[in-house]
Amino acid sequence: MKFKEYRIDIWILLPVLALILFSVGSVYSASSYFSMSKFNDQNYMLKLHLIRVILAIIMLFVFAKVDYRYYKKYGKLIIWISILFLAIIYLGLFTTINGATRWISIGPFSFQPSDLAKFTLIIYVSNLLVKKKEYLHFLYRGYYPLLFYIVLVTLLVAFQPNFSTSIIIFGTSILLLFISRVKFKHLAFTVLVLIPFVILYVISKSYIVDRITSHSDYTAGSNPNYQLTQSIIGFGNGGFTGVGIGNSYQREFFLPEAYGDFIFSIIGEEYGFIGTFIIIILFVLLMYRGYSVTKTIKDEYGRYLSFGITTIISAYAFVNMAVASGLAPTTGVPVPFISYGGTALIINSMAIGILLNISSFRNNDELFFLNNEPGKIKLPQY
Repeated sequence: MKFKEYRIDIWILLPVLALILFSVGSVYSASSYFSMSKFNDQNYMLKLHLIRVILAIIMLFVFAKVDYRYYKKYGKLIIWISILFLAIIYLGLFTTINGATRWISIGPFSFQPSDLAKFTLIIYVSNLLVKKKEYLHFLYRGYYPLLFYIVLVTLLVAFQPNFSTSIIIFGTSILLLFISRVKFKHLAFTVLVLIPFVILYVISKSYIVDRITSHSDYTAGSNPNYQLTQSIIGFGNGGFTGVGIGNSYQREFFLPEAYGDFIFSIIGEEYGFIGTFIIIILFVLLMYRGYSVTKTIKDEYGRYLSFGITTIISAYAFVNMAVASGLAPTTGVPVPFISYGGTALIINSMAIGILLNISSFRNNDELFFLNNEPGKIKLPQY
């Protein structure tokens, strides 16, 4: 085999590296005032973010070298580890922020179990779809075991509460089942049955109702709208070319979580329409190339896994952009690879590493039919 046949998709790698490196300046600009106020050091959050950036890039290349088919063997173990982490936050090892219990803190680092669970669920569901492909049209032997893990992870995340992430996880999982051999009527019936429970959950959470009902009025000045109002002002300040790097006004305590969920607004203010358009193009390119892997690889497990990874990262990106620009109610969804926070950057980079590894085998699909075991094919060299 020629070396070029194992080459990874550079058009997946480059956009991700560009987004990660761009996050350094964006996080510094968005967090400097807050860091000075809380830690008396305007570089405090930047230093932590730089550590994560370095680790993220290392893990990206490490996971790009690991044969993705190994995850089939350990899929059940890693999904139960994720479920255990989700359960642990209810047993004492947790951090409550803004009324939500989502983080396990270890020193200066915070770990959000849902960040890991969303990908381990995709890994295991993809495995089950291949393992049970002959039984997917049977409810008890094929469909229900898949649905059990999807619903369990979704519920554990929703009860943190983290409604937006649970919806993205569930939606991605259902789409993954949709492109498989699962019967459409089973999926449709599942969604119809769950809709009333989702409505009851939403009604029981007043903050969700407030965000939905008050979303259209940006000038209301009420708590549900405050962040959104300030975010829109940020985009307005930026105009077409932006106010310049480091010159944001909204970061100066006008926009809460400017370095996290609403960092896209700071980018819009400092870099203008041009900057936000470039960010959107990078995510569109990543999404296009990810689905290209899904379309071209013949290995079923690789196809499901690449689809799930691409879908969930794209969903996070475009939901955040929709929220920051006022097209959707406020949620707690960050921008992948750009927002500051916990270990999400590292975990997302690991997922992209897996996607890169899958892409390296696209031109060697005939080998899967001869020997579909890991370790038999020489991995790509960089």
